[in-house]
Order: sequence, then structure tokens, then C-alpha cells
Amino acid sequence: MKANRSVIGPLAALAVLLAVVVVVAQWDSAKATYNPTMDVTMSDAEAGANADVSTIVNIPVGDFNFDVMIVFTPPEFDMGAADIPLGAHVADLHSDATLGLLNGVCITALPVDFEMLKATTDTTDTVSFDDGFQDLDGNTVPDAVDKYPDFLNTMYPGVTPASRSFGMASVAGTPVSLNQVVFAPGTTLHGQAFEASLGYGVVSVLNDPTAELAPGSITDFCTPMASATTRFGITKDYAATAADESGYVGNINPTTGGDYTFTTFTKSQGDADGDGIENDLDTCPFDVNEGDPRVAGDGDTDKDGIDNACDPTPDEDTGGGDHDGDVYLNRGDNCPLVENPDNADSDGDRIGDLCDTEGNGPNTVDGEGVDAWVTSVVTITGGVEETPEATPEATPEATPEATPEATPEATPEATPEATATPAPTATPTPTPTPAPPVVGGAGLLGSDDGGFPVWAMCIIGVAAALMLGGIGTAATVGWRRRQ
Repeated sequence: MKANRSVIGPLAALAVLLAVVVVVAQWDSAKATYNPTMDVTMSDAEAGANADVSTIVNIPVGDFNFDVMIVFTPPEFDMGAADIPLGAHVADLHSDATLGLLNGVCITALPVDFEMLKATTDTTDTVSFDDGFQDLDGNTVPDAVDKYPDFLNTMYPGVTPASRSFGMASVAGTPVSLNQVVFAPGTTLHGQAFEASLGYGVVSVLNDPTAELAPGSITDFCTPMASATTRFGITKDYAATAADESGYVGNINPTTGGDYTFTTFTKSQGDADGDGIENDLDTCPFDVNEGDPRVAGDGDTDKDGIDNACDPTPDEDTGGGDHDGDVYLNRGDNCPLVENPDNADSDGDRIGDLCDTEGNGPNTVDGEGVDAWVTSVVTITGGVEETPEATPEATPEATPEATPEATPEATPEATPEATATPAPTATPTPTPTPAPPVVGGAGLLGSDDGGFPVWAMCIIGVAAALMLGGIGTAATVGWRRRQ
């Protein structure tokens, strides 16, 4: 029995190691993911119809939020005549946002609706963000409709959009604006070149991303997030104006039947410390959090919005929710531990410059986002035939049946070389192959596909082998002692 007890200790230790490996591996595989989805529907799928086109993009609960999102409409769709008057009601956008208010966690679901109006693309006649909400020229439409927001020139210098629409709403008492900017196929956007075959790139710009972050009641934007845009086949009237802007063509379906692919390219926000919490939501961007900031009080003893991992006073809410006293509540402050009233963020990684002293520093992004490509296919019915009519089979009478050998020159259509090459299908294929979004955590060498990490499988295999060896040794020693 002494020999049997001698192996119990090592076996127990191995069992504990195995359990720890399993728990840690599962934690690593359960980190935040980025799995946006897309769905496109049409009010009329007939070729050449003036259909309403609805595009729904959704990011599931607990996923990273997006940093960049571009929705591509196939180039075969005519996105509206140039004669649509400014102020015409061209689309509706409904968003279901999840917000954190007044330093609280993201538990407030808030639906927001925008009535999108046809807006100018004259980049030389500009208006400021604040004045864009006004009607200073008295023509009954917001000035951001008949003038071009100056910050769009900063974001897309030297580029004139193919079209633009503008809407505004109130969110938690704060006025917000939305520009949907449509760019011609093949336009380079956000530093990335896109193939023209993807079609028209549509970017939704909320407020002025180039402005200083202003203090406000909204301290976090979280997931789930859903956005549904319906672009009208025929424009509607904008009630605030005396003129009638209805009845103009807003969309024309392709005239060729077939399958057409709508594509969304999106990049998630970054995660500098790899703890599964995006920088914008993480008040400790360079320290692995003790808790989940999406859960009230989790890892945040004093409930001040700063995780215990980097909170200098974890048991005391110093500053009453504003630790550094710069008027920005902790969860709405990109540098909650150091006073930075301008919230400057030179590299755009959502970590304030005065706090961005670790990792890559304030001029290089910390925590690259995850790229995702998602698609939705719609089928257009009717219209022009895709296959050429004049195939060799269609004209058998042109070839003398009785003496094919006697007249080879008279039947060039019958040779394989003369057969018309079938026209390419109407579905535009993106050159950048949509890659599956990367899931799973970046920490502890976790797997990229969210499955059980390879390192864990190796350790489990070694531990299992040692355990079996120990059991075999114990059995052998016991057998010998009984002899």
C-alpha cells in the first residue's frame, strides 16, 4: 500500500494541472469575438424595377464594437438619378443601439430613427458640424443638406462622393447627425483600396469623428448593435418644405436577371491588452481586467467605472466618477487616470495620448482590429437573358447535313473556337476573398478560430500520458507485492 500511496500525490497533481488547463483554455476560447452579419431584402426583385432596398447589419451581444464599416452595393444597381432635388426623403435608417449612460454599464437599449434627406456633394461649399443642424439660410432644410460638412473633407480629402444623404435625431437629449456618403466603385477608403467589382461603397458617419470628444451623458457605445437602412426606389416628400420632392427615381434594379452580391467590409475596434474588451470600453487598456465592464460592479469594487486592475483607489470612488477631475466621467474618458481635457488621441486607437505611453505609444495604434467580410445575395428575376442567343445549337439548319466534309469553310460556327464565350454572371466577385472573422482571445496563445487552443491539447495529452503511466506503475507495484 505504501507504493500505491507514493503515486497518489503525483497523480493528484497531474489531475489538478489538467483541470486548470481545461478551465484556462475554455476562458481563453470564450473571449470576445467579432461576428457581424448582413441581410439584404428588396420590395421588388424584378429586373429594372424601382425597388426599395433594405440592408440590415447586426453585431451580436458581447462582441467587439465596430471601428470601420463600409457597405457595398453591386455596380449594376443604379442608385438614383442626379436630378433628385435636395431635401428629398431618399431613405430611412433605424438603429438599435446599446448605450452606457452617466458612467453606468451598457444596459440601455435605445432605438434611434433617421429620416435621410438628399444632400449636396459640392465639397467646396461647406458648413461646420454645429451649424449643420441649423437652417441659417431659411430654406426649410438643415444646412448640412444644402452645404457640405467640412469634416467630411478632412476624412476624405480630395474625394467627391457619388451621392450623399443627411439625417439628424436626438439621443439621450444630445443632438446627433448622420451622413451616409456613397463613393464610386474602386474608391480608396480609410487607407484601403477596394476593387471596383464590389460596387458603390456606402459609409455612415455619425456626428463629427474628427472633433474633440465632448463630455456628455453617453459614456459608452456597446453591442449588440443593429442598423437597418431602407433606400427607396422612388423618393418621398419631405414635409418641412413647400415643394414636393416625391416621385423621383431613387433606385433601378439591374436589367439582367441573376444573383447579385452585397458586401460589407468592417473592422472591429482594437484590444491593446488582449483581454477581450475593446479599447473604447476598457478603462484599463494596458492591464488585463479583473472583471467584465459590461456587468455592473464586476471587478470594480468601488463601482467608479475603473476596473480594479488599474484603479489606484479600488475601494474608494475618488472624484465621484471622475477620478482625474477633467469633467469626463471615467467610462467616457479615454484617459481616466490622467487629466486630459482635450481627450487627444493622435493614432485613433481610442486611448488618450497622455495615457498611451505603453505598447506602441501615442502615434501608433495599439491593438489592431479584426477584419470581417460578410455578404448577402439577392436574386433578380426576369430581364435580359444572360446567355448569348446565337449559339451553334440555335442554327443547325445553316450547316448542310449531308456533306459536312465538302464545305468546311461554310461552317465556322460549328468549330469550338467560334463558339461565343458565355458572358460572365451578374454577380460581382470581390477580389479580396471574404475571410472568416477571427474569434477567440489573443491572450495565452489561444486559437484563432475560437476552438480549443492547440497548446491546451498538447498539455492535456502529456498529462493524460503521465497519468496512465502512473496508474500502470501503481498496478505493477501492487501486483509484485501480492506475489
